[in-house]
Amino acid sequence: MILRAVLMPVPASDRTRSPEQVRRQRETARTALRESARRSGAPDAGWEQDERGIPLPNRGFNWSISHKPAWAAAVVADRPVGIDVEHVRPRTHRLHDHLAHDAEWALLGNRSWESFFRLWTAKEATLKAHGKGIGELLTCRLVEVEDERHVRVVYAGKEHRVEHFIHEGHIAAVTCEFDRVEWIVLEGPAR
Repeated sequence: MILRAVLMPVPASDRTRSPEQVRRQRETARTALRESARRSGAPDAGWEQDERGIPLPNRGFNWSISHKPAWAAAVVADRPVGIDVEHVRPRTHRLHDHLAHDAEWALLGNRSWESFFRLWTAKEATLKAHGKGIGELLTCRLVEVEDERHVRVVYAGKEHRVEHFIHEGHIAAVTCEFDRVEWIVLEGPAR
């Protein structure tokens, strides 16, 4: 199975955090979702969430979206799937201990911000595939670093392979039982 993960730029005018602009960032993620659905042979409509915001399956397809001020990401699959995108930038170092245990940092080899967001996106994508939130980051454990694009994490007794994609200062991660990921970067409105 080829997983088609779509990244789409958010219009420059919508890159702040006002409620209206966050709504438009979500709309960009929904546009990316429709494109992933189209390329995956999935329905183009009917992508709904439950009262907690968890994506509901749509005619046998699962889905996941993520958005930041500059980029949105989406993916559709015929099995549980999760995607996350983050802007790689310095944050408070206290977050490192809220994300991972020392053994996980040892697997990554350092506590750089790229490693931090690589691990964050891997865990968040995995939790999304289970319909869970970031409150469970420490229960999702990194167990292997395969190479610079792939890691394995364990959550709820199940091992997940996660693939990363780095683009314009952002890192995206997707997890699903897949053979290959096709990362599709769409051209969007002027940035």
